[in-house]
Amino acid sequence: MKFEKQIEQLNAEMQKYYGCDLQNGKELNERLQKIGGLLYYLTTVRAYFHNLYETHLKELVDSGTSVSAAQNACNVKYPEMYRLRRLLEDAQRIHTALQVHISWLKAEMRNV
Repeated sequence: MKFEKQIEQLNAEMQKYYGCDLQNGKELNERLQKIGGLLYYLTTVRAYFHNLYETHLKELVDSGTSVSAAQNACNVKYPEMYRLRRLLEDAQRIHTALQVHISWLKAEMRNV
């Protein structure tokens, strides 16, 4: 799937961020832009899978399946939901930390 490639790119960008010079604002800003773009794309993918998940869940419940059994079946059918949720939560925290770090660098530059 295409989103697998985007996940690999996000991981590569995270590795570049962890390996970069934290005093290099230009490089940090490049990481911020790339990570932000990948997060946006993956959020749209998650919304797509969420819609499929919820639609299937409703169909199962409407057909008489218990809610918990329907959720278990949907979790098996759409494992991307859990994976993307966990990945996006963690990536968003890193993106926010990167924003804060860039802001801190700007403040330091003004105070010099």
